[in-house]
Amino acid sequence: MADSDPSSGRPTRREYVKYGGAIIGGGLLAGCSGQSNGGSGSTEQAGRPTSTGEATGSSATASGTDSTSTGEATGSTAAETGTASGSSYTAELSPVGTVALDAPPENVFTHFPWFPDMASALGQGDTINNLWWDGTAEGLAYFTGEFDGFEIEWADEAGEYGFSKERLYELDSDLHLVDPAWVTTEDNWSRSDVEEVTNNVGPWFGNYYSSYHATPPKGWTDGYEYTTLWELFDRVASLYGARERYEALASVHDDLLGTVEEGIPQQSERPSVAYISVTEDLADIYRLRLNAPGYWNAHTRPLGATDAFGDEGFSGPFSQIDLEALLAADPDVILALWTVTETVDFGALKRNLENDPVGGELTAVGNDRVYPQGTRWQGPLMNLFQTEMTAKELYPDQFGEWPEYRDGDPYPEFGPDEQLFDHGRVANVLTGND
Repeated sequence: MADSDPSSGRPTRREYVKYGGAIIGGGLLAGCSGQSNGGSGSTEQAGRPTSTGEATGSSATASGTDSTSTGEATGSTAAETGTASGSSYTAELSPVGTVALDAPPENVFTHFPWFPDMASALGQGDTINNLWWDGTAEGLAYFTGEFDGFEIEWADEAGEYGFSKERLYELDSDLHLVDPAWVTTEDNWSRSDVEEVTNNVGPWFGNYYSSYHATPPKGWTDGYEYTTLWELFDRVASLYGARERYEALASVHDDLLGTVEEGIPQQSERPSVAYISVTEDLADIYRLRLNAPGYWNAHTRPLGATDAFGDEGFSGPFSQIDLEALLAADPDVILALWTVTETVDFGALKRNLENDPVGGELTAVGNDRVYPQGTRWQGPLMNLFQTEMTAKELYPDQFGEWPEYRDGDPYPEFGPDEQLFDHGRVANVLTGND
């Protein structure tokens, strides 16, 4: 670390990285080594909610709204999303401003799982040098297992929650795909630390509070604009100079949303749904919003089912409940997060619900409508598959039944007439044959 000490007064190490545009809050912020997130809510680590803190608030006072009431808008205007022309790889994103690189990044730091998913979708998975939670690769592998030749290069790069400034100097990344506003909520970071990393290592690029439209931390609320998952993907593609791949996948996503919109029944015929995170022993149950704005609901919101808990408000991205509260809501369908990874044994979870005196009374349990889910920390690849998966779970008469899932099963090999999006097209994009 001594040779990279910023106090040495040596020149900026990445002079080809230019920062421009308006930086919200009076200068770049960043950082993160602790687990506090500037809020009083809980956060999920490795798929389980804990008390380490995730920014609270179900809706931000910041400007910006979800682009569509049913799905995640794709976005395609270069002036809004960034370009990669000549030697400039440029994108604009709130709260960062404009980031311009002279070359595509070859060494990229990430923390939350949706960015590695994006990198893999763009054929740039080998650039990722860090992420949090090893279940990310496991979940993506489940959904993309049918694609021969598709490799998750960052599968071994998972580390602990949080990061230090020293770690960022050590990795020496061209780009940090992390929201600087979120980083300022972490321990042991200051605005000067963030600016130091920007100047001496590489820029920040992220928009964390769009995940569930939470209120950004103090100093960042004015002008903080929300973006959808696919708009964020659009901008990341510009920095990598991978516009063709993005546009091909965005076209598939647009077709998927069109298929969903045409197929879902009228509101009165849609099921009530409990979207929950639950331990297999039923000791801890957390309800999540089903139709909330933000990219954590990018696969459930377009399906427009009825939230079994209604419009009851709560602070943060989830709220702890018990089996009695779940029975009071008595959903037609239960969607259980994290159950296609090793985080939760789905078979044991279902058996425990069936054998529990309260759980066994649930309509969803009695009708065998408890279904697995992946993760709400989805990037575009997971989003495609999870939307298809959830549509089949909620509307089997319209989209075909979701087959019974046993732990360790691969993603089903649906025939062409059963697919809600063109799996072959996605395979070709991922292997560079599109």
